[in-house]
Amino acid sequence: MAPEVYKGIEFIRISTLAEEQKKLFLQSFDQHKIIKILMHDSLLNDCVLVKDFLEWQSLLPAGKSTALQSQEEVQVPMHAFNAA
Repeated sequence: MAPEVYKGIEFIRISTLAEEQKKLFLQSFDQHKIIKILMHDSLLNDCVLVKDFLEWQSLLPAGKSTALQSQEEVQVPMHAFNAA
């Protein structure tokens, strides 16, 4: 799973997450932070800002976070950390 960028918005599609990660994400993530992006006349309704995803991931208990990352390496561009 790698973040996507569209018109300067760095986001992750929930549908690209591994099944276990997707299930945990949908159970524990603030649903109000899921965004919709209109990209090339297609509505993507399962998007999360990279910064919100990383915040969610940092709040997971250490065991779950490590297990999820080992299943699927998260590749976040360095400029994602510079956004305020």
